[in-house]
Amino acid sequence: MIITLSTPDIPAPTNPFVGYWGKRAFLGDFSKVPVVASLSATFVRCVFGAREDYLAAIAHLRNYYGKSGHQPIQLSELYRCVTRFEACITAMYLAVRSMQALRKCPDLVPREREALCASRPKPGFLGAGAQVIGNLRNRIQHVEEELATGRLDGDLATMIYPTGTEVPFEDGINQSQTLMTIDRLRVYDSEVSFAQIATWLQEMISYVEKLHDLMPIEYTSTRGMIFKDSLAPPSS
Repeated sequence: MIITLSTPDIPAPTNPFVGYWGKRAFLGDFSKVPVVASLSATFVRCVFGAREDYLAAIAHLRNYYGKSGHQPIQLSELYRCVTRFEACITAMYLAVRSMQALRKCPDLVPREREALCASRPKPGFLGAGAQVIGNLRNRIQHVEEELATGRLDGDLATMIYPTGTEVPFEDGINQSQTLMTIDRLRVYDSEVSFAQIATWLQEMISYVEKLHDLMPIEYTSTRGMIFKDSLAPPSS
């Protein structure tokens, strides 16, 4: 069997995470309402963590199979991969919950509501993706319950693992072979493709950029926080 990997990257060329954190640390938050500031910061932190975990999981997956395809399998890399995917799904779930709560928050002022709620159609991670992510997270979290009640009858590497589709393959050199493309994650009896995870994370990053754009661009002793637009003052 020949194995290939289909693992999309998740670029963040503007690095909105550092921009958001820097402005929050030195200029202040765009909102003085504690729940708005807390939900925003939680969303940014969780998206950052989910992206880091996804990229690390993919790197471990590549190491597991060997970068050249002729190196011996490194078994420990599979367990590192599984652990990082678990963390990725959990962080994505918390990010979804944070943004859902933030968009419904009655304390948003018009400029904030316009930035966070005006997108049509709704991004996938807040639509059908939210249910998929929630189901995956719930399946992962049930491991604790199964452990406590003695019902865990398998190893995590067999319950949460990268998988794909195997098809017949011949190229003139490899006769009567099969080709498996590892392009998805199986969590118990559910599957999600790496492409879906990457798409939802990219959408989440676009919302981190929206939050970054809401942050003040300057602070003066006379005017206080100054924003890029003048639609409305910060929440008070």
